[in-house]
Amino acid sequence: MTQKYDAIVIGSGAAGSVMAYQLVRYGLSVAVLERGVRHDPQTFEHNEALMFPRVYKHGGLQMTIDNDLLIAQGGSMGGSTVINNAIWLRPDLDKVLGSWMAKGATVPRKRLETAYDELECALHVSPVSTELANKGTNVFLRGCQQLGINANYLNNNRDECIGCGWCNYGCKYNRKTSMLVTYIPWAETRGALFFDQCAEVRISTRGKTATGVTCQRNGRPVTISADRVIVSAGAIGSSAVLLQSGISLNGLVGKGFHCLGGVFVTAETNENINGFDGIGLTCVAHASDDFVIESYFAPPLVFSLSLGGFFKTHFDRMMRYRKYADAGVMVGTDPTGVITLDKKGNPRIDLQFSERDISRLRTGVKKLSEIYFAGGAERVLPATFKTIEFSRPADLSLLDQLVREPDDLLLGSAHPQGGNPMSEDPRKGVVDNEFKVHGYENLFVADASVFPTNLWANCQATVMAMSHYASGFVST
Repeated sequence: MTQKYDAIVIGSGAAGSVMAYQLVRYGLSVAVLERGVRHDPQTFEHNEALMFPRVYKHGGLQMTIDNDLLIAQGGSMGGSTVINNAIWLRPDLDKVLGSWMAKGATVPRKRLETAYDELECALHVSPVSTELANKGTNVFLRGCQQLGINANYLNNNRDECIGCGWCNYGCKYNRKTSMLVTYIPWAETRGALFFDQCAEVRISTRGKTATGVTCQRNGRPVTISADRVIVSAGAIGSSAVLLQSGISLNGLVGKGFHCLGGVFVTAETNENINGFDGIGLTCVAHASDDFVIESYFAPPLVFSLSLGGFFKTHFDRMMRYRKYADAGVMVGTDPTGVITLDKKGNPRIDLQFSERDISRLRTGVKKLSEIYFAGGAERVLPATFKTIEFSRPADLSLLDQLVREPDDLLLGSAHPQGGNPMSEDPRKGVVDNEFKVHGYENLFVADASVFPTNLWANCQATVMAMSHYASGFVST
């Protein structure tokens, strides 16, 4: 391994791989360090139990400290792009960039839109194929139409998808244009080097200058020097790397964590619609500004985790698996969470859904239930701790009594954000408007952790676009 580079990138997901590619385009020598394993996509299997430990962080069991919220992130080379649903969604930039500016973070809209444009061309972004969408989508769209709710197919980054429905466990057919099959090999072609299984990564500093990193790789200590270090380990991971390196900025690192997350709602129909057959995440319903509703379906193991019910009730519900349609209700939490380290140096995630968040989720579950009843569902089963079933819209008001606290719901998120917020004010942010860590000459953070407020949208597109934009500052 060459011991000196122009740049070291920590993390190989949506942010890190785009950053690496951009930097080699600028002519820099680049090394990318990834904690996870690099897998050959052809070894991916249609088996949830086998794939969770291979491609998910903590085997898919990453939880907040109160165990109320499961946060799903990728844990292999390519990061969450390997296990996500390939959804490409530009957020409401008027709303997002305005809220960021109020926090002292200025991001030029034009520069971001230029990055979106280039990435969308490179990754074959187009609407989800109606022919390949799972058939539960029809129930969802029919209900939206009956209620006069605007709904549409989402954009996705797939190329000649075959609709197998196993996107969340790595695409063995290379039809999902994840970093593993796009920006990583593209960067390597231009000279970037990617190293997997890099544990205990620490940033080395001399005064306020980052001099490189140290890590353990295959049980051996490694020391690498660089002219600049870019932390792109994702929300949670980037805060952990900085804190483990002794960089806290007087307690600011790790603060301002938030997520887009919520619950699933399952609709039971009187027919076998086989929702597992086809693309899982397909459509969005524009029902309210207070919550996000997206249709979704999963293979049986993950599906069972959000179905609710215990013992025989749960068993009987799962036996009706072929009759279900599924969708999620999500809300964007405020940046009140905190990432810290435990006594062993592992990250602790402290984030709680507020009373307003729970109220919005209740309202969203009711609306989604109404959509499903209007679409022809016979019963609706929300993802709650208590076993709840609705057979008519008139019963939905019971949610106000049955769902009052976060642990009344089976909460999950695949869109963690924040922890190292951007702000020109060093008293409020970890990085400045050029992604540079305040007080450091050549240390940068570029990923979802710099988002000062919530996107209220799937994060992948904006993470890549922000990294693309950040690379211009890093390269100079």
